[in-house]
Amino acid sequence: MGSRSGSVDPGILVYLLRQNGYTADQLDTMLDNDSGLKGISGVSSDMREIRAAIDQGNTRAQLAFDIYVHRLRSFIGAMLATLGGIDALVFAGGVGEHDASLRASACEAFAFLGLHLDTKKNAQALADCDITADDSTVRVLLIQTQEEWSIAKECWRLGHRDLLRRADSPHLKSSSDPT
Repeated sequence: MGSRSGSVDPGILVYLLRQNGYTADQLDTMLDNDSGLKGISGVSSDMREIRAAIDQGNTRAQLAFDIYVHRLRSFIGAMLATLGGIDALVFAGGVGEHDASLRASACEAFAFLGLHLDTKKNAQALADCDITADDSTVRVLLIQTQEEWSIAKECWRLGHRDLLRRADSPHLKSSSDPT
């Protein structure tokens, strides 16, 4: 995660409360604002800034990237086990859509499944494309999330539902409505 902690052993929190005198507010700030990529790298929660720091030789930024890739692989592996296999791996969201190196690093661990990226396609990838190598048994897709569109559709649906409910319910109609 960018600035949040992810999984934390609860014993660590109790230790910080008892031994270091942390308050609940301090723990909240640390876990939600000063952890993840930002906490490990000491640089930023933004992967672009992490990558720039890596290019300048920042070892903490490299560690943050390596842990991020490790956790990503772990989650993909857990999903593979839960689902009993994989037909396609989809990258989306800010980092998934814009970081070819991260996609390559995440995918290389799954070569044993026959998953292979096309290096050229991955490097030149635009939204909504297939970046799979011809010999891959698993498709790898890059899909634009379009979060704004999803939010707008949900707002419209909720607003429309409320209008319909008011029209159907006499006690929800406005007092200026003569019907």
